[in-house]
Amino acid sequence: MSAITRSTPTPRDTRDPDGSAAHTPAFGRESLSAPLPRPDARVAPHASWKFQDRYELWVDWLQRDSAGRWLPYENVQQRTFRTREDTLLHAERLIQRGEFPMQGGRAAPVTLIRNRREALLSTFREAEGDGVTLIREALFPVGEYALSLKVTCERLADEIRTAFGHGGNPLRSLAGQPVKLTVLIEHPYDVLGRARGLLDFHDGTLRLDGETFSFPNGAPVTGVPYRNATVAVSRGFMKRPKLYRFEIEEPAGE
Repeated sequence: MSAITRSTPTPRDTRDPDGSAAHTPAFGRESLSAPLPRPDARVAPHASWKFQDRYELWVDWLQRDSAGRWLPYENVQQRTFRTREDTLLHAERLIQRGEFPMQGGRAAPVTLIRNRREALLSTFREAEGDGVTLIREALFPVGEYALSLKVTCERLADEIRTAFGHGGNPLRSLAGQPVKLTVLIEHPYDVLGRARGLLDFHDGTLRLDGETFSFPNGAPVTGVPYRNATVAVSRGFMKRPKLYRFEIEEPAGE
C-alpha cells in the first residue's frame, strides 16, 4: 500500500501561531463525505512573502533551417544577476570582447562577430522587449548562423521556512492552482506516492486529486510562494521525516 494511503498515529498537540492550544488532526490521507469548498485562488499575499527580481542574460547561437527559420543551435552563456544595470553592463562588455565561442572548431562566425562588434553593440542597445519580463532581445545574423542575446527578468519570492499553521505557510499561495505532489523519504531516496490536480486549501486542510490531507499545525514547511512548498512530517526518533512536496504544475511545453 502506498504511504499516501497509509494511516498514521495522531501526533502530539501543537499550538497556533498566537500561542493558544489547537486541535491537531491526524496527518496523511483521510476520507471526507462532502467535498471541500473551493477557496479563492487570489490569496492575499502574506507579509513574509517578499519578492525580488532575478535578471538573466541568455546568449545563444542559432542556425537557419531549410525553411529559413532560426532554430537553437548552441548555448554560449546564461548568467543570473541581481540588477538590470549589472546585466546590461555585462552584456555590453561581452559584446566588446567579441568572444562567443562555438564548439567543433567553427571559427568563421566567431571571426565575423569580432569584426562587427560595434554593429552588434548598436543592435543590442536599440533592442527592446516588453519592459517587464523581456528587457531586451537582439538577433544578429552572421552568415548561416545568428547570435541571439536576450535579457529577461523574473520576479521570484524568497524561500521561507515556517509552520503549517502559520499564516505565511507558502502552501496557501498554491490554493486553486494545478499542482503535483510527491510523497517521499530522502536518504535513502524513496518515492512513496504521487498525485496531481487543483489544490484546495480550506480551514487548514488540503484536498488534491479527490483525497484529503491534514497536517499538524507545527509541521515545518519550506517553500517558495507561488511555486512550491514541502511539508516535513516526523516519523519518530532516528527516522528521516516523510516529505510532502507540492509544486506548481507547469503548462505542457514549458
